[in-house]
Amino acid sequence: MRQVLVAIALSVTAAAAGVVDRVAVVVGNQVITESEVLLEVRLTQFLNGQPPDLSTAQRKSAAERLVDQQLIRHEMEVGGYPMPVESEGDAVLRKVRQENYHSIPAFRAALEKYGLTEDEVKRHLLWQVAAMRFTDQRFHMAIPAPPTQSAERSSDEDPSKNTVEDQMVVWLKEARSNTRIQFKKGAFQ
Repeated sequence: MRQVLVAIALSVTAAAAGVVDRVAVVVGNQVITESEVLLEVRLTQFLNGQPPDLSTAQRKSAAERLVDQQLIRHEMEVGGYPMPVESEGDAVLRKVRQENYHSIPAFRAALEKYGLTEDEVKRHLLWQVAAMRFTDQRFHMAIPAPPTQSAERSSDEDPSKNTVEDQMVVWLKEARSNTRIQFKKGAFQ
């Protein structure tokens, strides 16, 4: 009887608390929440100097980026790729602030306009550093050396496939095809 009362009490407490966040995307067995999508939109627009826009198109685009980021995170974990140290995030944040804002109050006003904290921006920038290093380490080795002048390219060889970015696009496409990805419609309406 006591267990039943505890279960009822927990159910009532959970129901009273309401919905905390909504699942926007499921990537494999990982969840991306609606609040993470909205944060990604605001961070991207803040760093790109774009006006705040939380439209459906912007949220969908942010969700697509978060899917790619989740696939990269998984590969980094499996492959043992190191994360940058916290002090690198401080340095990158300082550089962004100095290059884009004439004063600390102007920077803080911009953070407020986008509904961001300095820590959220720093974590995002630190993630960008990690993703760029991963991309360079993972795909730089996959690029063949450029041909010598005496070597001739075959007519079916595509030179555009030799860049790190192109290798990354191919890898992401393959990773997406090998991973169950489900976008929840309610999160993008």
